[in-house]
Amino acid sequence: MRLIKLGVISFLVLAILVTAIASLFPSTVIVSRAIEVNAGADSIAKYCGDLNGWKAWMSDLKQNESVWKDNTVYIGTQTIKKTATTNHSATFQWVATGQRPYIVKIEWIFLKQGIYVIHWSFEQHVKWYPWEKFQTLLNEKVLGAKMEMELGNLRDVLLQQNN
Repeated sequence: MRLIKLGVISFLVLAILVTAIASLFPSTVIVSRAIEVNAGADSIAKYCGDLNGWKAWMSDLKQNESVWKDNTVYIGTQTIKKTATTNHSATFQWVATGQRPYIVKIEWIFLKQGIYVIHWSFEQHVKWYPWEKFQTLLNEKVLGAKMEMELGNLRDVLLQQNN
């Protein structure tokens, strides 16, 4: 009986400790990357503001079977839906199975004649659950590297279009 009591108390103390540590992590996590490109706003809007343009530079859309319906694309267990567009930005909701949705925003900001900065961000709001908070620790590593690669692909596509 003592062993069971010790096990239950140990489990509760460990659970409280893990929850307390997780509460130190933020509930909103933003991963962002940016590049400079030599392209016009119309070209950037064509490839960034419209999901159909993503086919040219987004490796997931090139490599995996995707289903298109209106402003939404389904790629395996992921769904990307366009939610808003302005002259210099586009906002999407990106949902991956087993995760809270991401708010994805791509902005193209005028820097100087013929040069724009493309800023791409993933924002995720999580609840207090320790497993969700700990999962956000991977966002910077996993998403950051993927975003850098995809932005490189976008730069290449925009350079080819200008030549």
